[in-house]
Amino acid sequence: MGLIYTLAGSLFVYSLIVLLTKKQREEVKSIAYYSALPLCLILFGLIFYKIGFLTEEYFKKVAFFSLYTFVFLFFLSLLMNFRRNKTNLKLITTLGIFVIAVAILHKSGYMNTVIFFLSTPRINIGDKKISLNGFIVALLIFYLSFRLSKGLERSAKSRLEKVPFLDITRTNTISMLVRYTIIIIGVFVAFAIVNIDFTSLKVLIGALGVGIGFGLREIVNNLISGFILLSDKTIVHNDLIEVNGLLGRVEEVGIRTTTIKTFNNVEVIVPNTNLVNNQLVNYTHSDPVIRLDIPIGVSYSSDPFKVKEALIENLSKLENILKKPEVIVYFTNFGESSLNFQVSVWTDNALKKIEIESEIRYAIWKTLKENNIEIPFPQLDVHVKEGEKKEVKKQTE
Repeated sequence: MGLIYTLAGSLFVYSLIVLLTKKQREEVKSIAYYSALPLCLILFGLIFYKIGFLTEEYFKKVAFFSLYTFVFLFFLSLLMNFRRNKTNLKLITTLGIFVIAVAILHKSGYMNTVIFFLSTPRINIGDKKISLNGFIVALLIFYLSFRLSKGLERSAKSRLEKVPFLDITRTNTISMLVRYTIIIIGVFVAFAIVNIDFTSLKVLIGALGVGIGFGLREIVNNLISGFILLSDKTIVHNDLIEVNGLLGRVEEVGIRTTTIKTFNNVEVIVPNTNLVNNQLVNYTHSDPVIRLDIPIGVSYSSDPFKVKEALIENLSKLENILKKPEVIVYFTNFGESSLNFQVSVWTDNALKKIEIESEIRYAIWKTLKENNIEIPFPQLDVHVKEGEKKEVKKQTE
């Protein structure tokens, strides 16, 4: 019966290795091919043992070697999955030394002693003691939950992006919720393995509460603000926003920070608290069409009706300017040295706001130049009367 269990266990481990390497690159898939060798050794060793060509002692040696080869290949495929196919000779050597050390302990008969040492409760947490192997398994599960959560987040995101009615913001929200759910489950499982409940961690939780009250308050605020931004869609990917004088396009709304790319191609990482607590201008929140206002001034000798007509005619021909709504020229005021106007145009390309404003100013200058309309600049005339000038001289003498 033990031989049947050995063969069944080998087939199970081999199936796991094949599943782990099924969708990987060619160099990772080769692990499945290598795993066929120890499986064949066990299978043919069992056959030869049954027909009498192989003694029980030699079969046990073959099975021992094959099983630990399986263990090595299984953990190697597992590591390459978690490291996204990134491995090196140092990692393979370390894993090989560990597997060989376990095999030596097993063969020499010291494995039971090591297991007894690891399973004896030695670590005090609250009013409970936990063993080293329980502590190691809990740490391993905690680590694997983090690694697995990242992979599941990427997988969920790639699948949700194919759903037509989900935008990128909701896709990011759902995928992040999947990630943090896996992490929370991993934490609870790790605590359950070491048989620790949260009541025994009341001192640690109290200290953590004090830490949140002082040092971690901003981090918690940013996390809560991130959930608010992701849930109410105040800003989404590719929105043109302005906050605290910063104008740019939203690259990514994260759980703690938001990435904004400015028009000079600089990515600015903004804490989510700043976006929730401060006044935020979203140019493309519900409508991609925005209005651009350009103030100008012309000399008092200019005909304001001619200025209006010339500007409307020429600005309406610009490529990025919408025909509807039409270009509007407002006569805003009589300035100290100029007649003040405001040109209002509409565009549906908000992400080129600065570029379009520059094109409008070029077109305004060209239009005024072609129509001989002067753009004044402030001047100061000083008039000195002759009598006052003589009086000043007498006083200075």
